[in-house]
Amino acid sequence: MIFYFTGTGNSLAAAQTIARATGDMLADIGASYKRKDFDFTLEQGEQLGFVFPTYYWTTPAIVDTFVKLARFRTGNREAFVPGYCFAVISCGRFVGNTARVFETRLLASQGINLDASFSVRSVGNCTFLYAPAQGERREQILANAELEARRVAERVRQRERVHAEHRNPVGILLSAAFERDEKPCPTASFHTLPTCIHCGRCAELCPTNTITLIEGAPRWAEMGCTRCLACLHRCPTNSIQYGKRTETRGRYANPVLAERKGA
Repeated sequence: MIFYFTGTGNSLAAAQTIARATGDMLADIGASYKRKDFDFTLEQGEQLGFVFPTYYWTTPAIVDTFVKLARFRTGNREAFVPGYCFAVISCGRFVGNTARVFETRLLASQGINLDASFSVRSVGNCTFLYAPAQGERREQILANAELEARRVAERVRQRERVHAEHRNPVGILLSAAFERDEKPCPTASFHTLPTCIHCGRCAELCPTNTITLIEGAPRWAEMGCTRCLACLHRCPTNSIQYGKRTETRGRYANPVLAERKGA
């Protein structure tokens, strides 16, 4: 089984490509977290995968919490031991020590060793820092991401035991600077423009239930956000903003989301 977390679709695209090659089922970490369902039944010895993005060159807070709360069991309620465990991290350029952080947390919480780690570079979505790639450049990045995901899928299918993600010395330093046991993501910078149509899509998308609707308009709880930016990028009117610079920086959603109803 492959567990994935995605905000704008890059990790879903990679997870689907890998699952097509391996025959693994997919499970959505965000959906499980939203409904507070952390019980999973697996076949003893089956392959276990995790696909998620790097946020600030470390693991997303929601992935950290999921790994702590998940209960992996077999059909007869025995403790689950995978035959092979891997992680694939989606990123814009490099992941630093994200895989090492995840490996440590997985072992501490679940007693499971990470046998392999990889990364897939795709379109970056951190709009409050930069504008996502557009036009031909975006299309080329997405094409390269699919090729990279296919190469990773074959290595996973062969059950290679390697750590082959794009780390980069600068990324390793950035990981050390940003990794924390707790990763609070303040929400004060979120706001909406008058173009908000009160559709409630943002609250539906929010995996941490941080967004509530007051008279149809979104309100963000002070804490709890994992900063996936799904609300911002997938708002149908581009009304949601973060800070003062996102209004002119465009939006991004991986084309794979168009295949999902209402995405």
